[in-house]
Amino acid sequence: MGQTGVHPALVKSVAGLYGSMVMVFWLVFGSGEAALALGFITVLGVMFFGLLTGLTLLADTPGPARRTRSLSEFLNGRVITFTGWITGREAALQMLTLPALLVVTAVVLGVICRLNAH
Repeated sequence: MGQTGVHPALVKSVAGLYGSMVMVFWLVFGSGEAALALGFITVLGVMFFGLLTGLTLLADTPGPARRTRSLSEFLNGRVITFTGWITGREAALQMLTLPALLVVTAVVLGVICRLNAH
């Protein structure tokens, strides 16, 4: 987004990874009493990522005369953070590591639960 912020593809990737994690939980635990809790998690997740994406787009969208940088330019460029400048690749790594590990954890937990189901 803009010239110094996070690229929209990265925000969408983070939301997609969290959506994948919730989908795994629905597939494994989505019946009975757990369905109510998963329903709340799903609604809160949609609200959170809807606000995150919408506000990110509003906060750093360039003006009509300025061009949004491509994903390649973002990865090879710099991003401003609260503590200073980092590279786009570092920003992508920081943003995608936790959600990716949570998806892997959800899959492992799902496999363990299915293998131990009687």
